Amino acid sequence: MSNEKMEAWLAETIATDAASPARQLLVKLFDLGTFVETDRLLAAGVVTGYGCVDGAPVYAYAQDHDVCCGAVGKAQADKIRALYNLAAANGSPVVAVFDSDGAKLGEGVDAMNALSEILTAATRMSGVVPMVAAINGACVGSATMIASACDVVIKREDADYYLNPGDKQASADIVVADEDALLDAVHQVLSYLPANNLETTPIYEFNEPSGLPTETADAATAIADADDLLELSIGGDCKAAFARIGGRAVGMLTLCGDKLGREAAAAARFIRLCDSFSLPVVTFVDAAAFGCVKCASKLSTAYCEATVAKVTVITGKAYGSVYVAAAGKEAGIDAVLAWPNACISALAPEAAVCIFRKEELAAMTDPATQREQIIAAYAAEECSPKAAAENGWLTDVITPAETRSKVFALLGMLENKRVSTMPKKHVNIQL
Repeated sequence: MSNEKMEAWLAETIATDAASPARQLLVKLFDLGTFVETDRLLAAGVVTGYGCVDGAPVYAYAQDHDVCCGAVGKAQADKIRALYNLAAANGSPVVAVFDSDGAKLGEGVDAMNALSEILTAATRMSGVVPMVAAINGACVGSATMIASACDVVIKREDADYYLNPGDKQASADIVVADEDALLDAVHQVLSYLPANNLETTPIYEFNEPSGLPTETADAATAIADADDLLELSIGGDCKAAFARIGGRAVGMLTLCGDKLGREAAAAARFIRLCDSFSLPVVTFVDAAAFGCVKCASKLSTAYCEATVAKVTVITGKAYGSVYVAAAGKEAGIDAVLAWPNACISALAPEAAVCIFRKEELAAMTDPATQREQIIAAYAAEECSPKAAAENGWLTDVITPAETRSKVFALLGMLENKRVSTMPKKHVNIQL
């Protein structure tokens, strides 16, 4: 091919590339002028490359729906795997943008093997560098396994995210309205996480929050730096969030409800994410029980296994297995604080009085009124934070207004925490 023809071909290729929605999306994701495409001339239904996001190096790929509907085949898998290798070698996060109708069926088993290759690469990277999945169109079939292997899944509300045709939409950690909001959410998530598992997150300037916590539901927002909390969806009344306290990134969990169910499993995964990248975990507890053994096991294992700083604030109920899992010093919680209205007990007071106050219950002349009085008296005498502190179960009893300052001080004290664990491959967590 002559030079003239080569130049014409290259000009046509550049013009075609510039029109690609996937390429345009990555250009928008990265800081202005920093995007560098890799394997640009390999047509595979995916655009790969690297650049800076808010000044930090990040690797990313975006499936190109305009090329065979973004169908995944061997060429796409090779291109994505090469990007993962670059990210691993350089210790930088990976952003995966999904917009594909599925596997390239014409390749048969090779297409399934291609998906397996991508899934294996993503799994090996888990816990090494942060991985964020951004679902901008369709993420269906086996591709959902790749997305769910990422640390955080962000989804456009009009995008598809399901395993089998006819399934309900799978849950994402963050749901946004449009593409711009999708990219903004990616930026936010990356800002709370370090580049890799050997680095720490930067310290940001911060403003003090304007309000004070008054109840469990608002505790996390009230003690986080002003306008510096990103909530993730975990279901039920429980909440998980990335936040900053004094400019330092932390993970926050709010566990509340009469029975913790599936949300306990999502909370456990969030703890493991924080532990992977050395984000301290701050937990607010106001829960009476677990709904099943597996839920209790998943959450308790996550807390016990995590070696990061762990601070728990009991804001209400902490009974039995919930206390053991999320607030027990002997289960590895570094510091346990309690508000004055906290109720800490091996059994719910309603059940405990049936064992320890039988005589009083038997002597009741007005059960409708006196039973509640007996329960209240038992809770005040035996389940108060004062009694728990006197038994050494608590680090301190604090007012809600003191929560931010006390948590901030404890995190500073625990900043250089180091824990040596037994040599093993992994914990056999209940699944």
